[in-house]
Amino acid sequence: MKINNLSNCTGCSACYSACPKSAILMVENNEGFLYPKIDDRKCVECGLCEKVCPAISPLRVQKSECKAFAAINNDEAIRIESSSGGVFTAIAEKIVTTGGEVFGAKFSEDFKSVVHSWTDNMDGLKDFRGSKYLQSSVNESFKECERFLKAGEKVLFSGTPCQIQGLKKYLRKEYENLLTVDIICHGVPSPLLWKLYVEYREKLAASR
Repeated sequence: MKINNLSNCTGCSACYSACPKSAILMVENNEGFLYPKIDDRKCVECGLCEKVCPAISPLRVQKSECKAFAAINNDEAIRIESSSGGVFTAIAEKIVTTGGEVFGAKFSEDFKSVVHSWTDNMDGLKDFRGSKYLQSSVNESFKECERFLKAGEKVLFSGTPCQIQGLKKYLRKEYENLLTVDIICHGVPSPLLWKLYVEYREKLAASR
């Protein structure tokens, strides 16, 4: 695959995850957004990256009547820590109690970036609560998700609509034990801008 135009690329990481030769890396551009970069020395032109790319071959979705539900978490403490009434936590707790894994986005230890990770316990769900407003680095999450699914375990994967479509294109088949939750997204701000903001606040705190 030759990448001539990244205007339609969302950085979902499906191509990175699917490449059998590890010829694709997710590299930051001048605004900090992650985009795929192909190492031509490793690429064997198998075309798998094009098959799993949502921008090149969009996911076909069966049209059906949509159902809408309104809900909040009964736990006030969880609602305060959450951005959408704590519904995600309620769903995630159900998955964990049945022995499944939950994937979500959390801040890195230095709070300068957002990464996708997974947990199989209640305590780990705390990191996934609240809005991040940043593009998260998927890293190996698609591969780890597939590993759990093939083992027959229940998996909840949350992310942006682009990431969910990227995951489903990467998997290339439906799994009854997979539940996805995508957020309403209007685009994500520059990760580099966020990093500079955190560094500014650190310097400001250090000067006091």
